[in-house]
Amino acid sequence: MLLWLLALAFLPLGLRGQNMPSNSGTPALPKPPGTVQVADNLFMDEAEVANIHWLEYLKFLAQDSATAHYRSQLPDSTVWVAQSASASQQAGTAARPVSYFRYPPMYYYPAVGISYEQAAAYCKWRSAMVNQNFFKSKEFLKKHPELRGYTVEVEYRLPTEQEWQQAAGASGTGPAEIVLLKAKFKNKPINVRLEPDLAQCLTEVGISEKQPVYQLPYNLLEQYYTTEPVKLFSCKAKPTKLPLHHVNSYPTSALGLYNIIGNVAEMTATKGVAKGGSFKTSAQALTVAASQPYQGSQSWLGFRCVASVRIQKKVAGTL
Repeated sequence: MLLWLLALAFLPLGLRGQNMPSNSGTPALPKPPGTVQVADNLFMDEAEVANIHWLEYLKFLAQDSATAHYRSQLPDSTVWVAQSASASQQAGTAARPVSYFRYPPMYYYPAVGISYEQAAAYCKWRSAMVNQNFFKSKEFLKKHPELRGYTVEVEYRLPTEQEWQQAAGASGTGPAEIVLLKAKFKNKPINVRLEPDLAQCLTEVGISEKQPVYQLPYNLLEQYYTTEPVKLFSCKAKPTKLPLHHVNSYPTSALGLYNIIGNVAEMTATKGVAKGGSFKTSAQALTVAASQPYQGSQSWLGFRCVASVRIQKKVAGTL
């Protein structure tokens, strides 16, 4: 499984999707903001939806919606109760509420505690906002004068399981098996001498300090690996350390997607089915086809949207 994960991390950047010109005579599809192209008319968020994005959503709802609806879109902060209790127990201190969602240093960490219904509602709201404020803006039309005679609309939504696999597989055409490239990885061994905690961990797991150790380029249950022999292992984090990472952390996939593997598992269009694994998922059993079942909101569950674009020639006399 390690070979698949490493191949996914280090596939050449030249495989990334590009906006394809249309064969129908209409202009090329513009890229919706915040996305990369996966297929001819399939775009995916570059990164997981973050707390800052959810705060923007809530700010709009606070101004434009009933109080009951606004409250229904608040993240479930109780997903952190078990995490806080466990950390406190290990540290020997009293449990304290985890400040996460509204804490400024965590603004660009993945939004969690989000339900399937909330995620779907966010994607729908985002579609309306981008259609009104981006595709009709003077800046957009100035950048794309070829689209002045067209109506451009985008629909954001949760990806199907097949679409997610297509993006994670990095083929641009469909679900793909990842093949380990023969080229040497760009990953460099960790200088164990500068990592006293890691040195102690190596002793505990029975690995010599002389053996090259690498950091796994994903936020999964295991953080490190050796290549001769291939072995994945984890080191206990400090009890107070948050298990989630910045949404733009780690190298991107071949398509330019951050954390398509690890950090948080990502909801799909099928309620109860997530993909990609999280900080709680072992790399030992993780494949592009694997899924993670869930019920309700979780501390390890987030999402990203996919988008499709529709271009229609304007009728004479319309704006």
